[in-house]
Amino acid sequence: MKKFLSIGIGILLLTSCGGGNKNLADQSSGDMEAYENSDVNGVTQALPTIMLLPADNTLQSFGAFSTKNVNGRDYQIRDYNKYLANDDRFRRIASTVQGSFNEDNYPLQDFEQTLKQLSTRGATDMADDLAQDAKTLLLQTANPDIILELNYFQQGDNKQKNSLARSSNSSNKEKVVSYTLSAIDAYTNKVISTINENNISGSTSTTEIIQKSLEKNMPQLKKDIVKYFSDLQTRGREVTLRVSVAKGSNQKLSDESIEGDTYADYIMDYVKRHTVKGAYKMQNNTPNELYLVNVRIPMVADDGTQYGVYDWTRDLTKAMRKDLGVKTSNKSQGLGEIVLTIEGLN
Repeated sequence: MKKFLSIGIGILLLTSCGGGNKNLADQSSGDMEAYENSDVNGVTQALPTIMLLPADNTLQSFGAFSTKNVNGRDYQIRDYNKYLANDDRFRRIASTVQGSFNEDNYPLQDFEQTLKQLSTRGATDMADDLAQDAKTLLLQTANPDIILELNYFQQGDNKQKNSLARSSNSSNKEKVVSYTLSAIDAYTNKVISTINENNISGSTSTTEIIQKSLEKNMPQLKKDIVKYFSDLQTRGREVTLRVSVAKGSNQKLSDESIEGDTYADYIMDYVKRHTVKGAYKMQNNTPNELYLVNVRIPMVADDGTQYGVYDWTRDLTKAMRKDLGVKTSNKSQGLGEIVLTIEGLN
């Protein structure tokens, strides 16, 4: 039954596009023949992917942010589902932000839809003493380039119960609202641009006050994002690289490999050859760990296609296996964090 239903929908789509003898590509805008015959260009492909999230302060206001101690370390716990169940403003504010980016054809990742994808995976993974809270899993699933974090506050709210909960008799009073919308590089957590409005007053709803202000401020935020992302296209995406030796292993990064150099030297030479202008800074180099920061990975491959952190990491592990004969495991969690463990010789 599902098969016949799918066929029926396909026929309806084709006929609604101007006849059964035309496919959907025929209805695409622009010169499709020229597009299909042109070279692939990762720069023009790669508009930054945007994702809007509630900031931690907002989560905390709704009792959806806490800390948890695991093996002596404190981890942040974000309960996004609880937050959405209690804040009916977020969806409407998000629609204003997303609509602005849609106008310029930015790819968007929807916060709620990504949460649904995670519903069967669980919010926290404590395996290998590495904690992944909901935000980490969310970003790994959606892979946004830029995250927008929204924090807002209405004066006069009942702070004892919920700092953003509206009192029942305040609907007719003039409201005073403050909010912050920060654009953040999802790979480095660097703040790119911020809209910060304090003490905006109005007689309409809190949501409408924020939406009106956002409409005025969004153009500048988008300009800042475009400038920043264009810079990444030229200078490369910034990540960190940590390579360590597995516990109990007899191998050391200071040992001489079959290539004649130490394992650490091989990795640093690889980084020099496969980063934009050989950019990196060494933070730590011991027999058990090599830690490099400000590693600039190219965002476009030699053939013009997009190139990401996953691709770069895969190429490094392949090279280490082929040239050095070592087996590595990928322990990376954050988008801009490459963590490799040398397990031993193949």
